Amino acid sequence: MKTLSRTALQLAVLCIGLSTITFAADDAYLYIVHGIPGRDIAEDLNPGLPVDVQINGEVCYVRGLAFASNSGPLTLSAGDHEVKISWANSLAPCTNPSVADTTVKLSAGSNTTVVIALNGSGAPSLVTFADNLKALPSGEGRFVFAHAADAPAVQLTLTQVGPEKNPKKRTFTVNPGQAITAELPTGGYSLEVANGTSTLLLGTVIADNQTVDLTYLVGEASNNSLSLITRLIRDVF
Repeated sequence: MKTLSRTALQLAVLCIGLSTITFAADDAYLYIVHGIPGRDIAEDLNPGLPVDVQINGEVCYVRGLAFASNSGPLTLSAGDHEVKISWANSLAPCTNPSVADTTVKLSAGSNTTVVIALNGSGAPSLVTFADNLKALPSGEGRFVFAHAADAPAVQLTLTQVGPEKNPKKRTFTVNPGQAITAELPTGGYSLEVANGTSTLLLGTVIADNQTVDLTYLVGEASNNSLSLITRLIRDVF
């Protein structure tokens, strides 16, 4: 009888564990990146342009998120979720009128980023990107470049730096609202963002072992406010 009771208990614990795993597998994860500098809205605004983020019209998920900052992940169920952005209200968060909103469709187990950005008309908007977090082999990093700026298509060039005699160079054309992915051997790379023959931005990328570098182009080309916001996710294996 004791053996049967112990077996029943073990089965019950196993069932609980399986249901927990199944529940977690059904979750989705949402990140918010703030990509509008205040001067792109008006010269007299706070450069950080803090915003509040409301989810599904009821949860004030983020309060006072400043430009170039990111927040997350928010764990949500799979399905459609409404995201609204408003200028921050420190006394009553998420009560100011919405300046941009979108419905994000999340699938189970997915990682998604919503970038607060400017559209082609210079108005606040929300741009959604699926995060590529597939497992990486040892010795490789992943660089993801997402175009979320009020700017035309750009040419992105990654050039390997270091002692290599023949450094590898990779060039991509990235359209607004598009993201490209490059799997890179670990090491350093110079980065150039250009529009035709005009260089817009220069930078450096360090491809760390089994790390995903998510980089977002934000700002406004006509206002010379383009910049890069980077988020690293380590131990992707």
